[in-house]
Amino acid sequence: MEHKELKTEHPSDALAENKRTLRIALAITAAMMLIEAAGSFLSGSLALLADAGHMLTDAAALGLSLFAFWLSSRPKTVSRTFGWRRFEIFAAFINGVALWAIAGAIGYEAFKRLSAPPEIKSGMMITIASFGLISNLAVGAALFRGRNRSLNIKGAFLHVLADALGSIGVLAGGVLIQITGSYAWDPIVSAGVCVLILWSSGRLVRDSFHVLMEGAPVHLDVAAIQETLTNVPGVVEVHDLHVWTITSGFVSLSAHLKISGGQDIQETIRQAHRVVSSRFKVLHSTFQPEIAEEAGCETASCSETPPEPLLKVRGEKGRSTQ
Repeated sequence: MEHKELKTEHPSDALAENKRTLRIALAITAAMMLIEAAGSFLSGSLALLADAGHMLTDAAALGLSLFAFWLSSRPKTVSRTFGWRRFEIFAAFINGVALWAIAGAIGYEAFKRLSAPPEIKSGMMITIASFGLISNLAVGAALFRGRNRSLNIKGAFLHVLADALGSIGVLAGGVLIQITGSYAWDPIVSAGVCVLILWSSGRLVRDSFHVLMEGAPVHLDVAAIQETLTNVPGVVEVHDLHVWTITSGFVSLSAHLKISGGQDIQETIRQAHRVVSSRFKVLHSTFQPEIAEEAGCETASCSETPPEPLLKVRGEKGRSTQ
């Protein structure tokens, strides 16, 4: 079995930048969470408490992301041949599910408050929500660059984005309370925050679950890969083709190549490695060569002697026996 892993671009400076960004984002988020929680109790606003709860999940998500980066950099062992790289995807999935849980809890409390909303100090609500929005925008800007390089960073970014939208909702709710005098806007805004949370986390859960289930990367056309490999000189058939994601930016491929007789097997496999890396950017590939029985037999099922028929015809009237 021929295996080849070309040098991938895993720059240590990019990883260090991601970690540094996550640490700064975690510090800002944790501080703002405490401010919003205190402001919720002082003002009586459920919307502020919902936003503080969301920031708590943000802080947990950022902390989990940092831990995932550390764990995924641990060396591989004989029992974990890929190391802990997949943990990043697991962390992203947990982040998404945690968002669903917090949305359910906030939505339930908002429903209970809708019938008898308590008095809210809207001025304090607006002030704290404004600071929350500023901090969310600052953290989101820091995470924006790395969101496409790592599913883990993307999960943290979506947490912060949903929280920024929530802060806008809380801010709008405070303004509406001051204009209309109705405290019902507080649970209404809280319910709206829940919808935003569910919307932002849905794709994260779907993408991470797809990776955990060994699904083919959505940006790759598996049929096109198979056709390309079949067109490699000397290859007459491709089967048992598998393409999956180990972690963000690390795609693996394996396949059986049926090679016609008389071909240079090593050169054929080298060409297969080259085409999947250059055309599809798959840098970790493994190929199992199989030799066709005859160079001109595409299915490798040709035989010099035809198989003996199952029925032997005897007699003039076509009577047959087994």
